[in-house]
Amino acid sequence: MDHYATLKDYCNAINIPSPKWEDFDVRTFEENMKTVAHKMPSFKHEFYAIALKLGGSGYAKTGNYSTEDLTATVFFNSPYQIIQWDIAPDWNGYYIIFSEDFYQFGQPKKKISTDFPFFLVDNTIPLEISEQEASLFIGTFVDILREHKKNDATSKTICHLNTSILLHKVARLFKEKVPTQQQTHIHRDNDLALVSRFKTLVETSFYPDQAFENGEPHKVQFYADKLHLHPNHLNAVVKRIASQSASEIIYKHMVALAKSRLQNTEKSIKEIAFDLYYNYPNHFANFFKKQTGMTPNQFRKGQ
Repeated sequence: MDHYATLKDYCNAINIPSPKWEDFDVRTFEENMKTVAHKMPSFKHEFYAIALKLGGSGYAKTGNYSTEDLTATVFFNSPYQIIQWDIAPDWNGYYIIFSEDFYQFGQPKKKISTDFPFFLVDNTIPLEISEQEASLFIGTFVDILREHKKNDATSKTICHLNTSILLHKVARLFKEKVPTQQQTHIHRDNDLALVSRFKTLVETSFYPDQAFENGEPHKVQFYADKLHLHPNHLNAVVKRIASQSASEIIYKHMVALAKSRLQNTEKSIKEIAFDLYYNYPNHFANFFKKQTGMTPNQFRKGQ
């Protein structure tokens, strides 16, 4: 399955012109229809997107939900979700696509999945809207499009502010269209399942004699990649359900494994480091001391 890590790669893949900005893009579907690939097999990208479809044949699909048979529709997706489409060249409407960095825009502690939890839904629910509801979104998209085309010194700031307005409008629409009980059910069930998969991966990733082509089992990014999620998304869900960060769960498991080997085997520190997939024993020793306050040798000797 293809995976696009940059907006430029994504635009090239679907056969539309490259974006002006590397972290944000806004388009009308009409302008895309001239060249866009009308059929895209399953793929993933690393961005958030919000679309307003006002008309058009065929469908866009994220997870198990499709826009097929819906006319005026707001739909959205988050990083690493599986997307595909099969559309006729008659779509009209608007969309924006942007990175987490664009959303933060000088405020690195902001998390979009915390501020707008509708993005945490595993399978995006397209929201059918009336003409009157559509008009409330059109104005915001038009403002963003106009500023983006102007592209002067303040355009990015204005686009960022209007994107925030758009996100709040979608959040309100989601709350109105999806019953509270269903929202809670969706998030809670999906979150529990995700945390269960994450914990299982942490355990199985430290089984002996494994080969890792990409990533390290000590890092949240390693598990986020396997679960097809953004690491911030994974961490937010794990913390909400388990009251611990994803890295805390990984480290706790690693420390337990290390202590067991130090207490119950005669393996050298070097061998235990390799067992835990550290390429350098001193990195393991530094990790163990940071987590326990003792070196591996001190722990083994009971000091």
